Amino acid sequence: MPELQLAPTIRTPRPDEVPQHQDILDKIELRQAANIVEGFTLRNDSSHQQLFKFYSEINIDNSKLWDLFVTFLVQFPDEISFIYNHIDAETPTFSPYKDKFEILNVISSYELELTQDGFLEFGIIFHTNDYFEEVFVKKAKYLQYWGVHFQRFEEIMKTFSLKRIDDLNFIDEFPVVTESLQSHNAAAISTSDLIGILDQALA
Repeated sequence: MPELQLAPTIRTPRPDEVPQHQDILDKIELRQAANIVEGFTLRNDSSHQQLFKFYSEINIDNSKLWDLFVTFLVQFPDEISFIYNHIDAETPTFSPYKDKFEILNVISSYELELTQDGFLEFGIIFHTNDYFEEVFVKKAKYLQYWGVHFQRFEEIMKTFSLKRIDDLNFIDEFPVVTESLQSHNAAAISTSDLIGILDQALA
């Protein structure tokens, strides 16, 4: 299976870019044989105390990340909260609950930054006293999903030709270098500026 297409800002460091500790060097070497491909993991939760039924982590080629995120968003309940944060922030920002298409109209202008800026995390959430659904894009640009409707989730995975892989690996299990998106695309909005824009438009 082809190796996962990462965001251009995310890569494995060269051995000369990290402290010369054997455990770090060993992890870099292990990464070369890791199973970092498209696919998803699945963990069921049968506990009655949990508001979600299952949890999944999903690797998808970066060029398809936005389409997958939007597919999840469209199938969420009508009003959702948008989550976003700089990776160094202690807590994420949650927008007030708004119509999901209103949120989509705002964030669609920043598809490039959201999907490729490794200093930015984001997602959407719907949470009540008896229901919890969330999709969150980690800084390494893979998705975490907490869900209730497994059949709907399974259909989305089939649409994107994503298969369950129990021994799937994720890039941030190993040492990672995160580069500025502006170093790859001069027209990109900086992380701090985009957070300010989102604060103004949503929070």
